[in-house]
Amino acid sequence: MSNGPGPGTLRFGAEADSLVEAAQKFKAILNTKDAEEFETSTKELVDKELNTLQTQQQATKNLMNMKRLQRFLDGMAGLQTVLKKLDFQEVDSVMTCIWGPMRFFFKATSLNERAFDCILDVYYRLGLSIVPFDEYFHVFRESQDDIKCLLYTYEDVLKFHSAAYRLLSLRSQLWTKLHRATWKDLEPTFDHLSSTLKLHAKYIDDHGSFLRRMDSGFDDPVRINTNRSRKTEFLFYEGGYQDLQRGFSKDEKDRKFKQKEKIQGWIAATTKLEMLHSRFREDRSVCPENGKWLWRQHDEVSNWMREDIPEESTIWVHGTRGLGKTILSSHVVDRLSELAAEGGRDVPSEAQVCYFYCQESDSESDNYLGILRGILNQLVSSAEVPDDNAFPGQNITNNNLAILPLCEDKITTSGGSTLTNPDVAQSLIEIFFENNLRQYVVIDGLDECKANTEINQAVGFFTKAVATCDDLHQGQLRVMFMSKSSKEVRRCMDKNGLSPSSGEVELNAKENMEDIRRYVRTKLASSEGDKFNLSERDKQEIEDKISTMSEGLFLYAHLAMKYLLEQHTKASLLTKVKPGMLPKGIKDMYAELLGTLKSRLEEKEEWERAKQLLGWLICAHRPLKLHEIQAILCFNPDEEVVDFDLHMLRTGVTDLLGSLVQILPGDNIRLIHSTAKEYLADTPHFDAKTVQCDLATLCLRYLSLRCFVADDYMESERKDHILHGYFSFQDYAMSQWYKHVISVVENCRPVFNPNNAQVPNTTTSFHKALDKFISSHNNDLKPPPESDAPSDLPREHIDTFQNLSFYPLLLRLWNHIYIHQNGSAEDRNKVGIARLEDALKSHRALIEKDFKPDRKTQNDDTMEDYYGPNLFKCSRTLCKFFHHGFSNKKDRESHQNRHDRPYPCLIKDCGFAPFGFSSNKDRQRHVRNYHPEETEGPSQFQQMSRRVETAKFQCTICHKSFTRNINLKGHERSHFGERPYACSHCGKAFARLNDCRRHERIHTRKG
Repeated sequence: MSNGPGPGTLRFGAEADSLVEAAQKFKAILNTKDAEEFETSTKELVDKELNTLQTQQQATKNLMNMKRLQRFLDGMAGLQTVLKKLDFQEVDSVMTCIWGPMRFFFKATSLNERAFDCILDVYYRLGLSIVPFDEYFHVFRESQDDIKCLLYTYEDVLKFHSAAYRLLSLRSQLWTKLHRATWKDLEPTFDHLSSTLKLHAKYIDDHGSFLRRMDSGFDDPVRINTNRSRKTEFLFYEGGYQDLQRGFSKDEKDRKFKQKEKIQGWIAATTKLEMLHSRFREDRSVCPENGKWLWRQHDEVSNWMREDIPEESTIWVHGTRGLGKTILSSHVVDRLSELAAEGGRDVPSEAQVCYFYCQESDSESDNYLGILRGILNQLVSSAEVPDDNAFPGQNITNNNLAILPLCEDKITTSGGSTLTNPDVAQSLIEIFFENNLRQYVVIDGLDECKANTEINQAVGFFTKAVATCDDLHQGQLRVMFMSKSSKEVRRCMDKNGLSPSSGEVELNAKENMEDIRRYVRTKLASSEGDKFNLSERDKQEIEDKISTMSEGLFLYAHLAMKYLLEQHTKASLLTKVKPGMLPKGIKDMYAELLGTLKSRLEEKEEWERAKQLLGWLICAHRPLKLHEIQAILCFNPDEEVVDFDLHMLRTGVTDLLGSLVQILPGDNIRLIHSTAKEYLADTPHFDAKTVQCDLATLCLRYLSLRCFVADDYMESERKDHILHGYFSFQDYAMSQWYKHVISVVENCRPVFNPNNAQVPNTTTSFHKALDKFISSHNNDLKPPPESDAPSDLPREHIDTFQNLSFYPLLLRLWNHIYIHQNGSAEDRNKVGIARLEDALKSHRALIEKDFKPDRKTQNDDTMEDYYGPNLFKCSRTLCKFFHHGFSNKKDRESHQNRHDRPYPCLIKDCGFAPFGFSSNKDRQRHVRNYHPEETEGPSQFQQMSRRVETAKFQCTICHKSFTRNINLKGHERSHFGERPYACSHCGKAFARLNDCRRHERIHTRKG
């Protein structure tokens, strides 16, 4: 056997080098151990090991029809014989890429019947398309061109070996999870290879048919056209082969791109994440050196980023509010990406970085599922589709593409057009993590999650994932949590083993001081600062003043520079930095920014409008869409009209509200920082309680419009109203009106006190709205409670309104809301008023039927300007897709079907089961796990005690413990009645893999 591959002496020239090159490309994807073992592989070893396997199968009465291999083995043996006869010196080394993988595949799959059968099946299909080469030796001896058929056959076989090796060389626990979906995904590849091998076989058979054995298995020979030379025949064959290759490569590339898009559409991650990161990067670009102290001064962070085996694979970095932690998080993300791109020793080039920014009061970014979606979407997005001519396994910097078939399979087995089950997301993310050699995850702003349970689940899952990967290779998965140190977050970190002595990093505001000085200097030296013609002494004084007043809080410095650079004159700016003039804290700085905005808006009408917009952003019960803000501005309650054409803001909202807001993708608008809502609401310019009353009044008046209540409302009128934007506010008003009424009753009684300067207008408007709403929907509203009749109606808050003229109306509405909110889950997901429910369906049906987002409404305005980009909405008012919607009907219907589960959780406020269950058994299991206090008492029979092992595997949701991790995984999937393992024969689904395998054996026996 040759010592190693190198140019051969095959007398027909370059084909020898091509054979060696193909072998070298394949060997490049092998690990060291397998490469060494393959070099000693021969057909004799393959035959010997196959005989041993067959004997074992016979002993266990589990024969797998291994005769399927014979055609392929004969074909490859013939190939080896022909190469030797043609004096190819590297024949043994080249053929190890045939015999070595075969031995490896049989050994890897010997204990997995399905995988072993799949390998046999593909070899059978390929073998049917391979001629016995030794019987056609004269063909290759006589024609130099025809020898290329050997090369092409060899390359095609290696393509199968490469694809199979990349799967089966993974850890056995990992490839068994991937196998079914991956093998199904490889079917187009197997079909293509079978086709190309048939093409080679037909050409060889046509030119050597007179010596072909009668039992070769091929059709009657097609004689060569004597009018064509042999060279022409070969070029025609080779051109056909190349066309097949190019066509398959293009189709496969297109299929993979579509697969990625399909999966990302199903994940339905927030679209704002990448935009947020880009904005944070842009903010940092003002001072690129800022933030580097995080890893230069904190060894724990540097160690986590760079060391091959870090001291801690999970770290928690925390600091006070306003320190600039989110900017630091984004800096860590980009620095890790830079180090990976450099491909140095510290961070390998194959390292991947994922991130997530939690956003307060954002339903896509303030919860555990949102985090999982964001991370999973990045892992899928980073999967690289190879170039058309790339050899399988070459030029790919990560292995994420290999997980996409499983993701696509989950779409089918989990149901629905979008990912809604955290268990499914967790299982996929865990596989990505296990498959990647180095994975970083940075999660910022955990303290902005909407509930402690969301924080607990996020920290619990990622710390457990780190522990799992550390068992494989310490530091394979590294997670950084960045947040402020609230009691809830600290309690969660302590529970998961993060403490000052183990993974906790506390930031000191003083560490920010030099960054703040650099930032102030840079801003003063920019075009914004140059216009003030400041002296160096002036600049130094401003730098000293702001750095001192900030006390290390970067948010203060950022707001202070906005405040100063918005001044109109140099004198005004210098006055603002005199002793005692700069605001003392972030709260006062917001008030000053608001004052600057007021002075900038010269007309009183503009200032009032700006206050109105900010008030809505502060007090809305969910984040308002930009088109909903426009709808409120365009609605005239007194004239009862909506007119976008005349009243829509034609300048940007940021032009009106300045630096206090930001526009995000997807028709979203937000305040500049999570602190802004709290601090702005506390300024003299806003009375949050009055704004709540105004929003309640607005919703009630809007839902009393003719288009929602008139019996004689015509379809032509509806179409005209659609074009004028009448229904732009209906998603918000229909789902949030009762919440604003509840806020008025429970929190806003002081607004109606006589000593309130605004009380006459507020009281009159609210009274009129109540009267109009109740008279419009009188038949659908519950009657007012009898004064002397027993009732569960809460009276503590509502009875404080007794001395007000509108009390009887408000009491009736309060009673209706109470009854509706205490109804079934199905009822709570409706508007609560039948007439409004019918009107909503009719309006949406016409919009979906006759309109598209790019449809012109009036002049150059479009439907998207008035209604946003997604016109197909979910019918459930408590679902985020009620207002977020879908771009097409198919996705909406698929999503809607998930709601149609007849067994909802009995706990009405349960946030873990928004879609209900398909069976009562699944619901009972959910109640036992999530709400054990609601289950019936223990059995009256005392159970006999028995010795049990320590239950060390704990469920992150219900905290139930198990002695084996596999039992824990099956238990966690049962929380939602999910059955992710589907039988590959009949499609029946199971919660546990072993149950699925046991079931599938029934089909195998029947077969």
